[in-house]
This record gives sequence, structure tokens and C-alpha cells, in this order.
Amino acid sequence: MNEFPAISNENAKKMEALREEVEDSFIKQQVYRTEAQMRYSVLNDNSFPTKAGKYWQCVKEQASMYENLAWLSFEYRKDKIDLEKTKEMLDNTTDKYEKQYLQLEIDKIKWQLKNAERVGNDRVREIELWSKLKKELDDGSFDTKNVETDKLEDMYKSLLARAEVLNPHHGPSEILNVHGPLDTIKKNIDMTMLDAEHLKRSLNGSNTIKK
Repeated sequence: MNEFPAISNENAKKMEALREEVEDSFIKQQVYRTEAQMRYSVLNDNSFPTKAGKYWQCVKEQASMYENLAWLSFEYRKDKIDLEKTKEMLDNTTDKYEKQYLQLEIDKIKWQLKNAERVGNDRVREIELWSKLKKELDDGSFDTKNVETDKLEDMYKSLLARAEVLNPHHGPSEILNVHGPLDTIKKNIDMTMLDAEHLKRSLNGSNTIKK
């Protein structure tokens, strides 16, 4: 039986010969980010120049993966129910065309379930890696309970790094996106010191706030 009726019999034979290889590629293909992408693309020093900034981005990414895994699980359970229901309908019908439609639906649901398993397992892989990165970053030098505590320092350093590479070729909106928040921080926070502890005290109101 030609599993891919949209292609010629000759190409169907080619696909059959390649079945083991392409199924292996389907299973092991990259779904979500590799550890290298997580470390050096997501958590790059320009976007998150401090350990605290990197840590809290890990928290955000991990939580997002977890939430999506939960929604995937709901859909998976629904598809399992749909599969059993469709199988029963197939067993109870005598209509030739209805049988073909129901068998097609069964094949489609089985594919959805198989793909959901692949996606779900890869989400778990990335969730574990975010956990690993969080542990590496947590050296006791920043607050891991409240994202607000160290956010200003990370934001300030990130904006400085972005401001350094701006040139006249950048559009007005891009320049404003950097200098808007950067200039506001400089205007409203006492910048006599730029260390993290000073920035924290400034936010808490124990340093002079410029009027």
C-alpha cells in the first residue's frame, strides 16, 4: 500500500527504502533549543549582563516550557479519547465510505499522538537544562526570590551595551528604545555609584532621588 498516495509509485518505493532513516531523523531532530543555544544565544551577555538577569530569564523560559507541556498534555489526553471513540465508530459502521473516513481519522490521530510524544519529551529535556543553568548561576550573590531586586542593574548594563553599538544607520525607533529607558534611569536614579548594591538602595528610596 502506498502510504503517501500524493506521490508516484516510484517515489513511494524510494520512501520505503528510506523509511528507517527518515523515521530516525524524525525522532532525533531538534525540536527546541540546544544547550549551546540556551547558554550563548538566549543568555548572551548583551541581553543579560548579570548572573541575576540570566537566572531570572532561565526562570521565565522554564516556566513557559512547563506551561506549554501542561497544555500539550491536555490535548494528548483528548486525542487518546478521540482515538478510542473513532475506533468504536469504525467497528460499528457498515458504510464503505464512512469506514474509509474513520480509518483516515484514526491514522491522523495516531500521528498527532506520536508527534505530541516527541514534542513533550523534548520540552522535558529543555526544562531540565534550564534547571541545570539556574543551579550554575545561583552563587548566592543575588536574590532568587524576587525578580525586582536585581533587575535595575541588569537592565542598566544591558542598555549601556546596546547604546555603545548604536550609530546613525539605526532607525529612530531603535535609538529611542535604547535611550528612552537609559536616559530615564540616569535622570531619576542617583548614579554616583554604579554597583548593584547602590542601585538596589536607590530603588528602595534610601539614596537621593533626583527631582
